[in-house]
Amino acid sequence: MSNVKETLEKARSEAQDLHKKIDADAAKDNAALRANVQDAAAKAQNLAASLKTIVDGQRADAKQRIADAASQLEDAAKQAREMASASDAQLKERNRAMLGKVRDAAENLSQAVASERAKVAAK
Repeated sequence: MSNVKETLEKARSEAQDLHKKIDADAAKDNAALRANVQDAAAKAQNLAASLKTIVDGQRADAKQRIADAASQLEDAAKQAREMASASDAQLKERNRAMLGKVRDAAENLSQAVASERAKVAAK
């Protein structure tokens, strides 16, 4: 049981770190932002894939939060990939959209962790 909780906490921490990185990258010039965004896309995609492996066996509320987080991270990765072809005017806007998706994913993971803690505490 604690393995799932630890996995969720690690995923939440990774999502929070990704959010911080994307936020910090927003302050950089457009060339640096374009260069860093592909790494962010890969991290978001990998995190989404890892979340899909732990969905089974979760309580309904946690399962939905994890599924939502995975979907939001996939959307963030898609936004990142699209930034490669974005105009300079669109670049910051798409970065904000990607940042929002990762923030939402981190929030969903926090709620899934809370649900897992409640499940353990109820035993």
